[in-house]
Amino acid sequence: MSDKIPHFVSKVPTVNWAVSRKFVGEWCITQLEGFDTEYVNLCGPAVIKISPDGIGEMNFGAVEIVLDCKMDDLNEQVLRFSFEGGDEGDPISGRGYSLSEDREITGRIFLHCGDEIGFKAKKMAKVRRV
Repeated sequence: MSDKIPHFVSKVPTVNWAVSRKFVGEWCITQLEGFDTEYVNLCGPAVIKISPDGIGEMNFGAVEIVLDCKMDDLNEQVLRFSFEGGDEGDPISGRGYSLSEDREITGRIFLHCGDEIGFKAKKMAKVRRV
């Protein structure tokens, strides 16, 4: 059985990017399935931040989580992540994925042994430093 599962260890590219550049940056969460805008921005602007090395963060409502992102081995259009953090001080963890199209990402987060929540986010404009 394991001989039918592709293993790409020898084909791992030697680049500094753990995630595709199209996912890197700051994203403003515009929709969160099952929640209104007032809750989404309860503790400040709801955002997703993803760095080139695949470490990121996401906050919405009273949720603050740290993301560990990796590109999907079988589909280069999919960014997968695991996360841990807190919701109103209670620890949470889980996994999720996102897809990028133009300057918008859509995806889902899956709380461990709990809910799943769909989201949409738009790329925030880069701030020019003077």
